[in-house]
Amino acid sequence: MPAATPIPRRPSVLTLYSAADLLTGPGCPVCRYVTEASDRYLTWFALEGSSQPATITRLCASLGMCPRHTRGLMSQPGAAPRLTAVNRYLVQAARDQLAGRAAGRAGCPACAHDDDAAGRAMDTLLDGLSEGSVRERYRELGGLCVPHVRDAAAWPGHRLAGWLAETVLAAVTESALPSPRWLAGTDHDAEARAVLRDASTAATRCGAGGCAACLAAARSERADLAALLRISGEGQPGHRQVLCAAHVGDLAVLAGRDGLRPLLAWQAGCLLAASRRRPDRRRGWLRLRRGPAGSPGECAVCLRRADAAGQAIDELRTRLRASQPPPGGSAPLCVRHLLTMRSTDPWAGQVTAPGAVQRADRLIAELGEAFRKGTWAGRKEARGHEMTAWRRAAAFLDGGVFCGRPPWDT
Repeated sequence: MPAATPIPRRPSVLTLYSAADLLTGPGCPVCRYVTEASDRYLTWFALEGSSQPATITRLCASLGMCPRHTRGLMSQPGAAPRLTAVNRYLVQAARDQLAGRAAGRAGCPACAHDDDAAGRAMDTLLDGLSEGSVRERYRELGGLCVPHVRDAAAWPGHRLAGWLAETVLAAVTESALPSPRWLAGTDHDAEARAVLRDASTAATRCGAGGCAACLAAARSERADLAALLRISGEGQPGHRQVLCAAHVGDLAVLAGRDGLRPLLAWQAGCLLAASRRRPDRRRGWLRLRRGPAGSPGECAVCLRRADAAGQAIDELRTRLRASQPPPGGSAPLCVRHLLTMRSTDPWAGQVTAPGAVQRADRLIAELGEAFRKGTWAGRKEARGHEMTAWRRAAAFLDGGVFCGRPPWDT
């Protein structure tokens, strides 16, 4: 007898035919759509994707997910045994690149999935805003959050930047709203980033297993965010101060409950100032490059973060040339920055490759041992340092997962 179909817990917001399907409740409609799509993708990865060869092959091409989505995977129930198996493949792929010719690194598959979801929702919403009834419903529910207004302003084929910026500014200053937190976007990773950045800034050096470039980037971010928080309370908004979604979320965490409304009003004013500039037909009203949260674009914090990481790599290259290190020397960089250094300085990449390969070999062995002890045959064996190799593997692949610090052995 066939089993009964389970009753869904709640209706999905992913059924999308028109703007009306998005405008079903208060809050940013694109955030609501993307959040559910992202949650379902990460859940699918945990339940099915992590054991599918095609998914692992795709992950090996990108050497894992971005730091934000990696932290999301690490926070899931049962993450340790699952990521122990997955990271063994990823570290092996990284070892092959370090030992041979580096291939082009693909983008994070979870970011690509989220961008596709945001694109579907944004296209549907902006097309629907041509109708007066949809505009009224949009205003009634509060409209888009500040980060998605930024994205919508650069969307091709639409000229709603000024109207959207005015709407979000009105929503921020509306006294009837109990809390404008949703207007900063739905970034559940922002609080984790704040904790990691604080810990990285307190560290005197990156430590064994850390990444000097990621540590410099985290320190640069923390200093810039603190300066912007001061500016938001007293400065005039300008078009050059429009921030990416990730850094709006970071500032919202730093501002807290009392400082959130002035911060969002300042950022909404920046969007309005940008919308009043003469449009660039080649790249949209704000002349922004779309990309995953935190990717370098016109966001000043992103650009300075990338500069800080580049300076740390340059300093390491200078030290390498000054000391003429042995071929087995290990550089305090993650795989992402080791490959970046190789692309700009093949000599430095060749010198540091043996040490990185040895580190990868140790991690592969530890991951294999941890996986074996997780099987039924090895369940009674004593467990040691190898059981945290899945966290150290994540830091080895991309130091941004822990903001340049070595991971905690927990």
